Amino acid sequence: MKVGLIGLGNLGGRIARNLIHKGYKLSVYDLDHKALQSFANIGAIVYESPSALAKTNDYVLTVLPNAQIVKSVVLGPNGLLSGFSNGSTLIDMTSSIPEITKEIGNELSKHGVTMLDAPVSGGVKKAEDGTLAIMAGGDEAVFQDAFPLLSDIGSNVTHVGDLGSGHTIKALNNMLCATTLAATAEILTVGIKMGLKPEKMLEVINTSSGRSHSSEIKFPQQVLSGKFDVGFTIDLMCKDLAIAAGMAENTGVPAFVSNTVFQLWQYAKSKGGGEMDHTAIARFIEDLAGVEMKA
Repeated sequence: MKVGLIGLGNLGGRIARNLIHKGYKLSVYDLDHKALQSFANIGAIVYESPSALAKTNDYVLTVLPNAQIVKSVVLGPNGLLSGFSNGSTLIDMTSSIPEITKEIGNELSKHGVTMLDAPVSGGVKKAEDGTLAIMAGGDEAVFQDAFPLLSDIGSNVTHVGDLGSGHTIKALNNMLCATTLAATAEILTVGIKMGLKPEKMLEVINTSSGRSHSSEIKFPQQVLSGKFDVGFTIDLMCKDLAIAAGMAENTGVPAFVSNTVFQLWQYAKSKGGGEMDHTAIARFIEDLAGVEMKA
């Protein structure tokens, strides 16, 4: 299996290192020449354009900042499409917009190239050890062929439907994550102002009906500890929330709760929090309430 990867950033770089560690002779491309050199030093094959990389690989993974960049890398000058051979497969692991994913997939299919959208959840630590959750959309047969590769990237790989389905559920999942983070922070803040200790509140919540991944994992490990180092920024969360909010609007779902949550995250971004870890949303709620959450 010949595999290439485009996008050696915070997440893509860790996926690439994991694949090299597992024995893949990985081909890579990125605009950052220092990143390319660092991967050349550990055995990756470096290419000067997406087109050149596509010519020598059966599978190409894209892990890029947004949908428009993916579209440019695939369909633009010296893009993947100009290098792909009939039978190649693009696996887009970017958190992206389903409509643009379908547009790219339709164009690729005219040239005999298949596509999966396979965004991930779990953050940089799970990317490092290959235990990400992967939600894939696309043809079932294409998914089955790519499953061994996806299984080396994630420990929980789910085929969720047609092309675009992976990007759909990724944005919706992150909206739910953003909601439970914000709601948990607000509840703990109220409790602190009423004289309760946050760790005791979590002890009760996590054995009761209010528990969530936020209350069980992120608040004990990231918020009360003051670490805030998952590696997924408020900027990135806002991007996904914008996609989810757009889906709600396009489908005619009122989404009162989700839209309010989105406004809170946009507020945090407007106050300079864009590059902060997404768990630091708790800090903005703390500041508004005039309390501090810590064990």
